[in-house]
Amino acid sequence: MKNKKTDSLLVRNGKVLLANGRIIRTDIFIEHGRIRKIGRIRRGNNKQISEINAAGRHVLPGFIDIHTHGIGYESFSGSLKSYAEKEASRGTTTFYPTFFCSLDKLCEHMRRHLSETRDLKDTPQIGGFRLESPYLAKTGAGLEKDLTNISEKNTNRILKAGGGYIKIWDISPELSNACKAIRFLSSHGIVCSMAHTNASIEQAKSAVKAGARLVTHLFDTFAPSDVIDSGVFPAGLTDYFLTEDRVACEIIADGTHVHPLLVEKTMRCKPPDKIIVITDSNFGAGLPRGKYILPHSQEEVIINGPNNGVRLVKRHHGLAGSALTPLDAFRNTIRMFGKDIATASGLCSRNPAALMGLKKGEIRAGFDADLVILTPGLKLTHTIVGGKVLYTNPAR
Repeated sequence: MKNKKTDSLLVRNGKVLLANGRIIRTDIFIEHGRIRKIGRIRRGNNKQISEINAAGRHVLPGFIDIHTHGIGYESFSGSLKSYAEKEASRGTTTFYPTFFCSLDKLCEHMRRHLSETRDLKDTPQIGGFRLESPYLAKTGAGLEKDLTNISEKNTNRILKAGGGYIKIWDISPELSNACKAIRFLSSHGIVCSMAHTNASIEQAKSAVKAGARLVTHLFDTFAPSDVIDSGVFPAGLTDYFLTEDRVACEIIADGTHVHPLLVEKTMRCKPPDKIIVITDSNFGAGLPRGKYILPHSQEEVIINGPNNGVRLVKRHHGLAGSALTPLDAFRNTIRMFGKDIATASGLCSRNPAALMGLKKGEIRAGFDADLVILTPGLKLTHTIVGGKVLYTNPAR
């Protein structure tokens, strides 16, 4: 269904997750892209207001994915409009396309995307760009050629190409000039994330002092600490991040990149608002089981469901990213990690919104009307962004 006559929408009879964590059966009235009222609403004789009957279904804040490289047949190197359409079909109401490529390609892609989308006006789900390269100490599944030294010249060139739409920037704290770059970027409102690092605890502390406020996919690409004295268990970088309340930590929620026991450890150590579920999804996420060809490298990958990752056939089935969609990540948080709907929503919606300073992620009057509607079995029926229905599957 579509909003045809007015800029208003009524979602009726849903099991609505309120900002305080309670779930009640009620209505939501949306006007001009914002939630105007939560409560029983009499429509009267106004037939111009579009309506969705959500009876028996969950109405939740839309999913926010701050770390995604691709989904389906789309990736950051293709069309952002097609990328956004595919994300909507998986419940994503805000996402940050994440680039991992060379400096030249990075600037080229950002300029092209801004031109093709009228500075992202045509893709309202996109909160901005995220740069996972080029300021990294090691690659993970990426390529060494995509990394470069931190310099004022490189930073200014990238910022100019990004046109003010770079919102998250990954940096390894141990690199020369890392803290200087973090201070500069943070002062310009960019969230700096510590990533792909072998930094010492002291180097990480310096990065946090400089303004870093996020940890890129905690545990994934982190090396265990060396045992210096026999029989003495060492404290490592992940231990520091788990106990540093100033930083939020991302978790790839597939049970493969991060063992469920480590997820539980994170849940017990970090403040509840400092854990953010991500997909780190790659080309192929959400596709049926099978073999596919990566569009940017022509490498063959195999996908064996959402929780086994996207794996490179010629690299001994090594991980090239996750096969998760945001809807899969939300379900896993409930079914694999044992959290309730309110907690899962906080990890997938409220917490990333708070990190990025968005009026999203909660069902609250005055907030953006970014919602998903799910069946009791957690199947998606509607994705609503700014009060507009971008995806619907009423057959479910």
